[in-house]
Amino acid sequence: MIHEILEVDENASLEDIAVKFSSFLGIKEKVPMEALLRAINDPSYAQNLIISRQAPGFLNALLADPQNKEYAVKQKKELSNTDLVKKAGTALLNWSKAGFTVVSSEVLEKREDACLSCEHLGKPEKFLQKLVTSKSGEAIGKRAADCVCKVCGCSISKKIRIPSESCPVNMPGHPELNKWGELIKD
Repeated sequence: MIHEILEVDENASLEDIAVKFSSFLGIKEKVPMEALLRAINDPSYAQNLIISRQAPGFLNALLADPQNKEYAVKQKKELSNTDLVKKAGTALLNWSKAGFTVVSSEVLEKREDACLSCEHLGKPEKFLQKLVTSKSGEAIGKRAADCVCKVCGCSISKKIRIPSESCPVNMPGHPELNKWGELIKD
């Protein structure tokens, strides 16, 4: 809903969307990220924000709603070390079935660029993530060498190389594509 109303570019970052949404709502300060994420994922909340454009008191109350933070926390599932081991094992098995091939340098660069511009990019927090991430990388993938995806928990520099892997996040405005611009794998 938000993407269609704002007519945002498919490569727009959350920051860009927040600025555009703030302008659309008629407010000077940037929409809080928790409110934006809730509006993107909760159409009724987005509709209430849009309806409240002409009523600043209501709009400010909606933007400051404590449920926005609770919603963001609910959306972010904490991955355990066991979850990470299972995911890594599955990825390794699928990679072995593909003959341990790697993607082309063009695909690798496109995936890396998408990951590095993603709002879900972060530093490793779990022991296993720290163990797997590496500061030594090849020419492409080096920028993402010590980064992990906060959605799936994967080491970016490893995941972007494996053809059988895919980004877990949908591209805004294109539900059939992931943020790498590739078709969603079932």
